[in-house]
Amino acid sequence: MEKGNIWQGEYGKRSHLKPLFKELLKEQDTSSLEMMAIFVNNNPYNFEFYIAMIYDIPRENHVEKMMELFENAGLISRNDLTFSMLMKSMGDRRFNSCTFLSEKEVDLQFESMFIFSEIEVLEECGYYMRPFGKEKQIFISHSSMDKKDVEMIIPYLNGQDLPVWFDKYSIPVGTSITEQVQKGIEESDMVIFWVTDNFLKSNWCKMEMKVYIGRMIEENIRMFIVMDDEIEIKKLPLFLRDIKHLRREHRSVIEIAEEIAGIIKQM
Repeated sequence: MEKGNIWQGEYGKRSHLKPLFKELLKEQDTSSLEMMAIFVNNNPYNFEFYIAMIYDIPRENHVEKMMELFENAGLISRNDLTFSMLMKSMGDRRFNSCTFLSEKEVDLQFESMFIFSEIEVLEECGYYMRPFGKEKQIFISHSSMDKKDVEMIIPYLNGQDLPVWFDKYSIPVGTSITEQVQKGIEESDMVIFWVTDNFLKSNWCKMEMKVYIGRMIEENIRMFIVMDDEIEIKKLPLFLRDIKHLRREHRSVIEIAEEIAGIIKQM
């Protein structure tokens, strides 16, 4: 009985797979590895790249070696797909496909299946490949009870060329809030703690403080604190008491935003 393995590769990072294909084709002849085929979707709105490995009567360790090579190369095993499903999709103009019968055919056919260059090639030509708006950002740790004040300062920080991660705008609808907040923390290189009584009572804010204290120990991360006038410094965790802070002193949010921007640019 045939054994089919479907693997998903990354369209924009693929050339490292050619030596693996050659190695398998050289060592595993058609009496064991019946077919190695690739299926490529060149639609720029839906790039896809799959590898189909079909074994008839595999010799000892052939399948295991293939799996080890592919897993180490970052390919994803797709047990939810079958060779028949890929073949049927070709009728919908979804895929171009080719089969490799020998290692020599890898060099001849592999790249011809792809219309668009790899990411590395485009980067060498000067193209910037990171998603726009993914520069390091300022994370504002605050209580939801203080969201109105925090939201008001964001346009002023943006106006000073300071990008801000803010849950109301940065979390896509339908995604996990916890996961997205964690991602926002990881992608930021600075945090502003908006410390009020509401902040100090919030378990969520306490969690964010702990995470940033951990990052402070291991990384060069910038921290800044905006505190209500009545908050005593001793109420902060010990590691944050020496962090530069700003008292609100009954100033307007606009005045606070202007001062924050000036201080951040000097940090």
